[in-house]
Amino acid sequence: MLRMETRKIKNRMKHMLILMALCALFACNRVFEPVEYGKDACAHCKMTIMDKRFAAEIITPKGKVFKFDDISCLRAFKAELPGSMLFVCDYTGTSDAPLDAVTAVYLHHESFGSPMNGNLAAFASPADAAHFKDSLQLPLLDWKNLP
Repeated sequence: MLRMETRKIKNRMKHMLILMALCALFACNRVFEPVEYGKDACAHCKMTIMDKRFAAEIITPKGKVFKFDDISCLRAFKAELPGSMLFVCDYTGTSDAPLDAVTAVYLHHESFGSPMNGNLAAFASPADAAHFKDSLQLPLLDWKNLP
């Protein structure tokens, strides 16, 4: 009888541990959260995010999401959050899928007119940036050498 009670307690403990592990797993969901343009505010400068071409996002290791109206705001804020996932929106707007900020390619020019005058435009590939690169005679930049 005592052995049966011990087995029941062990089974309950096992189920509780599995449940707790699942809860912890779902609590730390690190997925890009779509920006609500005209509603969400920039975590750095507090301006309302309006322009889809320049929006960016950080997701911390614990799953907290910070949204930005300009890539320059994301870069200023990032220093405070090591180990975070970084996303930027594609300047061309051809896809709603976010770009990994570290692997995206960038162009920098005042004609882009970003909200906080960072004037950085992100692209999925060099081919996507080619039109702007050639017409403005700009060098392609990567995350490590942004101005």
